[in-house]
Amino acid sequence: MIETDPRAMVPEGFAMAMRGSLAFAPYDAPHHSGPATAEWLILCRWGEEGEYLSIARAGPAGDPGEAEAPIGLRPQATFLGLRMAGEGHQFLLLRHCPPGLSLAGVFHPSDGIARLAGPAGALRLEAAGRYAHLRGRRGGEEVRADVPDPPEGSPEATAWNLQATRIRWLGEFLAGQASAD
Repeated sequence: MIETDPRAMVPEGFAMAMRGSLAFAPYDAPHHSGPATAEWLILCRWGEEGEYLSIARAGPAGDPGEAEAPIGLRPQATFLGLRMAGEGHQFLLLRHCPPGLSLAGVFHPSDGIARLAGPAGALRLEAAGRYAHLRGRRGGEEVRADVPDPPEGSPEATAWNLQATRIRWLGEFLAGQASAD
């Protein structure tokens, strides 16, 4: 588990790449996790008070020894969190995207929590949750809508656990800083 130190300098606004380890489990048995897979993530924090956190899955990650993330990372599926009160950097993951808010990638409704720790140059993410959604199309775009809890036999209803660390990326942005390195 990540130890969150309120004195750590987690930036209020950023976009950065992370190498993550993502494992899935049955919706009703999150403690029975399957094997983890390596994934590229694009992590963004924004808002007037840094209140939003998006965690976008951006495809499978290759060699763990890579020093930099690929240049062409693009969000495919995105989790959205809202900052919780308190001194830590914790975010509650959402089942509904707020009206008028646009996200890159397909929004994935989730119940869960995400925590950030460390300075920008060594930022770490720990997130866990479960989602249940149905696929559909609206206006020619893929959409996913959440389903009731418990889900009614949806094979896509799963729990998940994610651990990730920042890795250098050409597309990185840190508010108020030139670079995290």
